[in-house]
Amino acid sequence: MSLCLNDYILLSLLLLSLYFDLTKKKIPNFLTFPVMLWGLFIHSFTGGFAGFQFSLYGLLLGLGLFFIPFVLGGMGGGDVKLLGAIGALQGARFVFQAALFTALCGGILAVIYLIYHGRLLGLLKKVLAIVAVPIFTALYVRFGSPLFNRLVLFFSSAIEQDNDKKVYIPYGVAIFFGTLIALSSFLNLPVIL
Repeated sequence: MSLCLNDYILLSLLLLSLYFDLTKKKIPNFLTFPVMLWGLFIHSFTGGFAGFQFSLYGLLLGLGLFFIPFVLGGMGGGDVKLLGAIGALQGARFVFQAALFTALCGGILAVIYLIYHGRLLGLLKKVLAIVAVPIFTALYVRFGSPLFNRLVLFFSSAIEQDNDKKVYIPYGVAIFFGTLIALSSFLNLPVIL
C-alpha cells in the first residue's frame, strides 16, 4: 500500500510538531487547526456525510484520549490538539492505535528523562511508599516492632519530599514515534526505529 496525500500531510504535521515541541516547548495551533479542518473537509468532500462522521469521530476521539492527562497537568494542550488533528485526518481506528503506541513511547521517554535528571529512584520510592506506609503502619500497630516504625518513617519521608521543579517531557516526541509506528502498521511497512 502506498502513501496518499493525507499521509504526506500527516508526516509533515508530525515533523513540524516535533520541531516546535523540541525547540519552543509548544505545538502551535497554526499547525493543528488547519489539519483538523482539512481532515473534516476532505473526508466530507470524498465520502459525504459518512466521510464527515469518519473524520469527526477521529477528531473527537483524538481530543478525548488525551483530555484527562491534560486536565491533570500531564501534558500540554498542543499535544491534545495534535492527536485530534491526527484523528480528523486518519479516523478513529487509526488515532486509537496511534494513542496506544504513543503511550508506550511516552512511558519509555519518561523513564529516559527521569534517569537523565536523576529522579527515577526518588519517584520509585514515592510509588512504593504509597503501598508500604499503610502496610508497615499496620504491622507496627499490630506487633509494635521499632523496625516497622523506622520503615514507616523512611517511606513517609519519600511521600513528603517535594522535588523542586518539574521535569519537562516533550510529549510531541512520543506522539511522533507512536503515530509513525501506527502509520507503518496501517500501511504494512516494517518499523525501523
